[in-house]
Amino acid sequence: MTGQPALFRQTAFQGMAALVLDVGFFTSQFRLCDKIAEYLGDLVAQSHDDPARYANFSASLINEVIELAFRSVHSGDRVEFNLLKGDDSVYLRVGFRCSEEQLALLRTVDRSRGSTPFPEPARDLMALAHAVGVDVHTEIDRDDHITLTLEFVLSEGPR
Repeated sequence: MTGQPALFRQTAFQGMAALVLDVGFFTSQFRLCDKIAEYLGDLVAQSHDDPARYANFSASLINEVIELAFRSVHSGDRVEFNLLKGDDSVYLRVGFRCSEEQLALLRTVDRSRGSTPFPEPARDLMALAHAVGVDVHTEIDRDDHITLTLEFVLSEGPR
């Protein structure tokens, strides 16, 4: 798939956060994973009725994505994070390069495709996404680059 997925053409987005991490630095400072996940979870949860509870669930899910990304990338590469706010959702986009084998596994990480059961390493991520009510989409940008997009609703209630 090339270009922006259809969901990004439907609305204007406001940038909330952007971060690019070098894998070598990150693996030497792996405790940053929790800090990054907590920070992004807090941003995602700002408009919810119970922001502390939603931030906790969101941070757990974001942590799974961060760990998945850093387990998948080549040494010396980077992982790119973008947090975007739309009209009714916040989108976390995590992009990284990985091997063909990892791409094949990560292609299945897409709730909209109805793939079940999910193979590892996607199983825990998808179970948590389902429990939190977050849609997960995948986009193959280049032959070896994937972007995982998590769609968080801005507030509780029917979707």
